Amino acid sequence: MKPLSTFVATTVLSLSLAVPAQLMAQDRIAVATIDGDSIWLDEIMAVAETLPPEYQQQGIASIYDQLVDDVANSRLAAIAARSSGLDKEEDVASAMKTAADRVLAEAYITREVGKEITEEAIQTAYDAYVADTGSRETVTASHILVETEEAARAIIDQLKDGADFAELAREKSTGPSGPNGGSLGSFGRGQMVPAFEAAAFGMPVGGFSDNPVQTQFGWHVIQVSDKGIEQAPELDQMRDQIAANLSRQSFARIVETLRAGTTIEVRPLTDVMTEAQQAAENAQ
Repeated sequence: MKPLSTFVATTVLSLSLAVPAQLMAQDRIAVATIDGDSIWLDEIMAVAETLPPEYQQQGIASIYDQLVDDVANSRLAAIAARSSGLDKEEDVASAMKTAADRVLAEAYITREVGKEITEEAIQTAYDAYVADTGSRETVTASHILVETEEAARAIIDQLKDGADFAELAREKSTGPSGPNGGSLGSFGRGQMVPAFEAAAFGMPVGGFSDNPVQTQFGWHVIQVSDKGIEQAPELDQMRDQIAANLSRQSFARIVETLRAGTTIEVRPLTDVMTEAQQAAENAQ
């Protein structure tokens, strides 16, 4: 296990951890001062969230003093660095700008996404999901699986002559459902291989395949005994999922808007690596 100070030295932003909700409900709660300047709760929580799970599981109480100490040490080191002019050195200034840009970018995107994830937007998305019954369609079906198209066509001929589907399945199907009369039970979209799914959902209730259906498993003769619509979960059960979907969509729109009208040229990696190698050789 690495020392705690190794991890807390690299603080970033964000918060959470096992801390009482009432502490996080307020803004900018001071936890200590350095010559009168406050160290804030959100600062130490940002550090805490970067720690490995074994430290986070201990809870805030067991690492609170160490977190405050490390933030104080970092603050003092930064003050000393500025006093020495280190922040003016090109490589340090560049790294500081990169870090600042990332913080600003994350804050901007988080805020813009948050504007779109409203209760109204969640309700609208849920209503659209409920109205889209196609995605919740189910089929109850059985099948007879054989190795060749000829064998499948012979079975279809027998069915047309009045043979019992379940009996033929028990007699001829090579699939594991054969002993159960070929029954596959009920399934929704995305649960079967595409060719089988398309055929089953496209058939009328009570019908069987006019033509054999080929998949990687062999040749199928399918019978559909029922169709239905799976009931949509309640909104509260889907709220987090809907919010996550809306967040992804919002993020994509924001990034697309930011990139619109902007020319971004990416150099080939081989060129970059060649230049880096030459720079390393020149530095020797």
